[in-house]
Amino acid sequence: MVHQTIKKLLLFSAVVSLFYLGGCYYDNEEDLYPIAMVCDTIYVTYSGTIAPVMANNCNTCHSSGAASGGIVTDNYDDLKINADNGRLWGAVNHDEGYVPMPQNGPKLNECNLAKIRIWIDEGALNN
Repeated sequence: MVHQTIKKLLLFSAVVSLFYLGGCYYDNEEDLYPIAMVCDTIYVTYSGTIAPVMANNCNTCHSSGAASGGIVTDNYDDLKINADNGRLWGAVNHDEGYVPMPQNGPKLNECNLAKIRIWIDEGALNN
């Protein structure tokens, strides 16, 4: 009888311990809001912000040497033309009537889209 009581007590303790261990979850802003913590849209510039986004996501297919669709994203002058005429935003935002870019891929992440939108809204300056 004592042996069964000890077994039941150990089983009960194990179950209670599992509940406590399962409750040891610590929310932190970096895990809950990764873009908010990493996405810096305070000072968006062409050279420091937009050119790297283009280099990482667009220039492979849209460089001066390989301008897919006649679109060039690896220099300010060509990118400015597409920013001003709406083609840049229409493509990266997957707007209706534009070829969605990256082609056959998902939209850029929200942070990069926000940076591009801010840059365009501020006049797509060469800064």
